[in-house]
Amino acid sequence: MFRRGLLSIALVTILRSRRVAMSGREAFGPNLRRIRLQRGISLKQLADSTKVAETLWAGLERNDFSRWPNGIFARAYVREYAKAIGVDPETTVDDFCRWFPNGDRRAAPIIKGQAAIIGHKELHWRDEVPDSVVEGDRRGAETDPAIVQKKPSGALGSLLRRVLSRA
Repeated sequence: MFRRGLLSIALVTILRSRRVAMSGREAFGPNLRRIRLQRGISLKQLADSTKVAETLWAGLERNDFSRWPNGIFARAYVREYAKAIGVDPETTVDDFCRWFPNGDRRAAPIIKGQAAIIGHKELHWRDEVPDSVVEGDRRGAETDPAIVQKKPSGALGSLLRRVLSRA
């Protein structure tokens, strides 16, 4: 009896030491679920407020996107979920786009699919991806000149800055 107890303790210790942390991709849906539950929001309330089926939200929380739309619709659903549970929608959508193909912002898969439908075999499409974007991370760098907004210059810009600084 005493030996059996030691063996079970040793087994539990070994299993706990071999536990691997979840990757960001694996933790995406479960983290959203945890936040939703902490804030006391049920799936039914979420479905009612967003007009999206509970089954789709349950799939999101399990990282199961087999019944989900692609592209802009998937990103819009994730944005609505994030707003409904009170987390930053832009960061949530960026993470979704980086880790799951449903949120892919690139046009090549869509264009290739449409070309296959109409039988177009000579497709020479290539997404224009800035050099600052690392493969696998489709968000780009925050210092990308296309993202950084320029301040208005000249007389109109200085007038605008003065008026806005008073507000």
